Amino acid sequence: MFNQSKLSWRGDYGIATGGAVTDHVLLNVANEFDQQVMRKIQALSPADLPQRFSGDDPVLVAHKYDGEGVFVYFERGKTSFAFSAPGGRVRVGFPALKELEAKLIEAGVNKALLRCELALAEPGSERRGGVSEVIRLSFSASDDDLARLKLVALDAVMLDGRDLRAQQSAFTETWDLLERLVGADASARVHRMEAKQLPEKDVAAEFARIVETGGEGVVVRRLNRADAFKIKPHRSIDAVVIGFVEGEFEGQWGVASLLTGLSYPEEGTEALLQTFVRVGSGLKDAQRVALLDTLRPLKLAAPLPMTDSSGRTVQFVRPTLIAELHGEDLIQAEGGQEQRTQVLSWNSETKSYEFLGLAPCARLSFARFARLREDKEWQSGGARIAQIGSDASRPQLHRSSGEAKVLRREVYGKGEMLRKLVVLHKDDADLAFPYLIYWTDYSARRAEPLKVSLDVAINEERAQVLAEQRLQQGLTKGFVRLL
Repeated sequence: MFNQSKLSWRGDYGIATGGAVTDHVLLNVANEFDQQVMRKIQALSPADLPQRFSGDDPVLVAHKYDGEGVFVYFERGKTSFAFSAPGGRVRVGFPALKELEAKLIEAGVNKALLRCELALAEPGSERRGGVSEVIRLSFSASDDDLARLKLVALDAVMLDGRDLRAQQSAFTETWDLLERLVGADASARVHRMEAKQLPEKDVAAEFARIVETGGEGVVVRRLNRADAFKIKPHRSIDAVVIGFVEGEFEGQWGVASLLTGLSYPEEGTEALLQTFVRVGSGLKDAQRVALLDTLRPLKLAAPLPMTDSSGRTVQFVRPTLIAELHGEDLIQAEGGQEQRTQVLSWNSETKSYEFLGLAPCARLSFARFARLREDKEWQSGGARIAQIGSDASRPQLHRSSGEAKVLRREVYGKGEMLRKLVVLHKDDADLAFPYLIYWTDYSARRAEPLKVSLDVAINEERAQVLAEQRLQQGLTKGFVRLL
């Protein structure tokens, strides 16, 4: 069923990144189910709910879980495993899977294929763990981390030789079946998805209740036909543009993404801005070109070096434009740590930023650019940080005090030209970007002989990628390594 040699093992637990499912029939059945059922769930905006659901017909309103969609294959006497389709990522032996196996045996099942969500349980906290946290914990493989994983049964695909895919138009039968198989206790490590059967006119109120208590959103199923809808919160935040990344797109050159910030109440000539999100999605081609012409004259010295995920430099600009951003949710923490971003002071007299440190700031998930707000000014509260529920008082700033460890140091020469690469790790668990990549470019005959660039990274893998990019871009033919 799966290739055990592709799994990395720690005790009973094993995980393979992909390509580990050897039963192609099983993989095809799972992939077809995802294509024909799960990916045909229609996305709706919360604003559509009163018009779309106004009658008295019963519907099932289920919690939407922020995790990784997986299939679980169970066969009595064989090793149960959770897998993705079509990628073939496989997990075996984690506590939630063992509990699911025990429940299916107790229910008298011999063979089953279930569609589940691999998610996180955070007892006593409204903070959810997203798919990135699920993946991180899966590869961490510590006992405590694996114990945090839960399996939520969403649907039954096959059961003891019966093909249940046709039951989408009569989902109540599947709903009752899942309760008999795994139970409905939402506090358990394994359970049927949490849901209520309601008149459709009550969908909007139930959605609001779930979101207000920290829920990801809802999935609404009609019980008399195979219609399903997913609804997530819609958030609109106005943020001030403080930087941009330029690059090539579709044979043109323009703005690849905008760096945005939110403001604290101004005091005298100095204001505090906190970096919020970098957004490129939603920009039309014409806007990318036009924004580049608008932003280039506003460029100024960067208060700290920043790059995007491709290693391209973030160029800072005077805070002038307000961008309306749309997204789904505000994420307070990921990877078990609070989200922190840069706090900058803006001096309106010297027209300059100063980097002050890091402070907590929520991240807008699935952020996209909507439009420029020419009717707003950030100094008048047009980009206030209170929009994301943060305290408007000045933050307690974090300053690093940890020691730096040299991970990599290389020197290259060519005649009178030198290039030096240094990769450091700052020993401070609270730093958002603890890896520093310094690139020194010295050419004696150049008007500006010495240039030093700095990139930052969130982990060592990313730091090494940036280091290799610097070497590829900075070492032309003829350079030899000296150190």
